[in-house]
Amino acid sequence: MSRIRVLVVDDNFVARRGLRSFLQTEGDIAVAGEASTGRNAIEWITDNPADVVLMDVRMPDTNGIEATTRILKIRPGTKVLMLTVVDEQATLLRALLAGAKGYLVYGKFAPEELINAIRVIGAGGTVAIPPLAAPLLENIESHLSEVQDIAGMESLEPLTAREKEILSLIAVGRGNREIAESLNIEEKTVKNHINNIYSKLQIKSRYEAISYMLRRA
Repeated sequence: MSRIRVLVVDDNFVARRGLRSFLQTEGDIAVAGEASTGRNAIEWITDNPADVVLMDVRMPDTNGIEATTRILKIRPGTKVLMLTVVDEQATLLRALLAGAKGYLVYGKFAPEELINAIRVIGAGGTVAIPPLAAPLLENIESHLSEVQDIAGMESLEPLTAREKEILSLIAVGRGNREIAESLNIEEKTVKNHINNIYSKLQIKSRYEAISYMLRRA
């Protein structure tokens, strides 16, 4: 029987080594590698295959959501399981939009649930512990390709090209500072654009922005 090759991505050394030690007790799971940042994970996956990536959300240089998007472009067959302390609806939604097949929050799952999640995702399934996640997974599975093509969404016509660009960056988990650096504009300009987006779409938060996109995809 082939073993599930896992890449562990977390900026906390103790967390990475703890996961490695725990996972190696399972005969059908092999820890193929470790990465301490999103960028390291992208570099690793470029040169090495993995069946499942355990991905932290908040990390230096490249966050886990953006890393997920880029990893899946490099190796579309790889499955990503978010494993994080971040228990926020907006972050969960962005992770699923990026292509993650599961989202587990530390402190809200038992060790055996993590093992089961790796096996289920490795076999092509989806897993999400937060109650909100199940309906989101179903929605995203049916609409992901349309949502990713933000520029072509008729319901976003009130937005300018720049506002659509910023909305697409929000969808992959970029914060205001990251958006500003990516577009080479001032952070206060990003905030102004986001306020305009909220006003035009009649929404109040990043979570509502992405939910709006899903409903109209």
